Amino acid sequence: MMTAMKSKPNKQAANLLIAKNTPAAVSLLTQFQLAQSFHRQGRWRDAAVVYDSIIAAQPGHADAWHMRGLLDAQAGEHAQAVNRMSQAIALDNTKSAYFNNRGLALQAQQRLTEALADFQQAIALQPNLAQAHCNLGNVLQELHRHEEALACFDRAIALQADYADAYFNRGNLYAAMLNIPKACENYDQVLALNPDDVDVKFSKGNALLLAGEYITGWHLYDLGCMKRLLKAYQDHSALFASGDQPLKGLTFILQADQGLGDTIQFIRYAPMVQAMGARVIAEVQPPLLSFLSSMQGVDAWIKKGEALPPHDHCCQLMSLPHFLKTTLDNIPPCPVLRADQAKQQYWMEKLGAKNKPRVGLVWNGGPKSRSLNVLEMNERRNLPLQYLKALSGVDVEFISLQKGEPAESEFRQAVAAAWDGPVIHDHVHELKDFSDTAALVMNLDLVIAVDTSTAHLAASLSKPVWLLNRYDTCWRWLLEREDSPWYPSIKIYRQTSAGDWDGVMQRVRSDLFELASPSAEK
Repeated sequence: MMTAMKSKPNKQAANLLIAKNTPAAVSLLTQFQLAQSFHRQGRWRDAAVVYDSIIAAQPGHADAWHMRGLLDAQAGEHAQAVNRMSQAIALDNTKSAYFNNRGLALQAQQRLTEALADFQQAIALQPNLAQAHCNLGNVLQELHRHEEALACFDRAIALQADYADAYFNRGNLYAAMLNIPKACENYDQVLALNPDDVDVKFSKGNALLLAGEYITGWHLYDLGCMKRLLKAYQDHSALFASGDQPLKGLTFILQADQGLGDTIQFIRYAPMVQAMGARVIAEVQPPLLSFLSSMQGVDAWIKKGEALPPHDHCCQLMSLPHFLKTTLDNIPPCPVLRADQAKQQYWMEKLGAKNKPRVGLVWNGGPKSRSLNVLEMNERRNLPLQYLKALSGVDVEFISLQKGEPAESEFRQAVAAAWDGPVIHDHVHELKDFSDTAALVMNLDLVIAVDTSTAHLAASLSKPVWLLNRYDTCWRWLLEREDSPWYPSIKIYRQTSAGDWDGVMQRVRSDLFELASPSAEK
């Protein structure tokens, strides 16, 4: 796979290469072949200069416009890619590749209806183009049109029996449909074609964890995760499994390797490593340091990104369930975590006398990555602001715990524009790190949150948490459960179909009436 351009095209350098490799008078065909050669070699800056020179000399060269747009797309410049590929299509609307590649650029911008039309046109022009069927399936899946998406992946595989990406995407679709056996069957088809594909191992690990098959699931998840994070995989299984106090005298650095919520969830393994005889140093994200440092079972704390002290071994936090053979029956309990007493007192005084239940709200996990797959997941995970209007009329005091842009600004703009939802008191500008959030949460009776780090924080403090959960749930919340073996205080409100927040919020509203007043009318 080609990597993105790191800088703007260096015209002088490219001209030198052209002068060296071609005659002074060179045909457009030869220039185009040279540009394609640069493109295939990953010399994208040079390729861009040659494509541009062809377009300048012959503005009607549709292939040059298309390939220049493809370079833009590979560099993440999707809007520019659409513009250039549209120019190619305006010059020649008979090429299925033009529509297919513009569809991908449109999809990257979440312009799904337009992408759908492009993939359909690519298929109309070339019915046996397996790639276009596969890409159409991906867009249909994003639009929650799962049965149509499945038919597209089936067609792509029928056209190309060794099409690994189609098997992988079909596996992901089955996982999103919560059909774990079918998902794993498709992942195994990919692994039969590409045994070392770590993305597939990671996805199969996710699927098995979701089904509660922890032993194999943790192994594949850990193996795939480390490779995807571009970190060397160190299998410490034998070290953790050998004898009584096998780690005695060794210093282990346990490194937070994923999100803030993951760190809160998996820091519970640190005391287990310490109990095996090791000196434990925990490297965690700066916003968590003050909050987590009150727990027992860690000898020293450092901020992620600081120079590491002398140590014998490094281990990722999320590798420990694999190394310590975690199953549903032996998940370690949450460590005792406490909020700062002075900060708790501050919030008690600031909020004043409590006349009704206080409920914290988090409706958006915020952007975590520029990765298209992660952005798509965030869209499914996050609760659009308007759905909070379902909570109007419930006699509770709502407190915003919503940190992160654009959600904070969107909420304040909605309030300024005569918000007709429930009154939500907003103090989040005072929440500088998780110790501040923890102190505020300790003054609440309940936290209602989407699947984000604040839900983990509140649950780790044993506060009741109502988790608003998407249909294609994260593996940690398992299948068809309202409770969680990871956090006893969590109650899960699941979508019953993809995108069905209405049903979730109506169940939450009903239960909130019970909380506000057991005898209240619903």
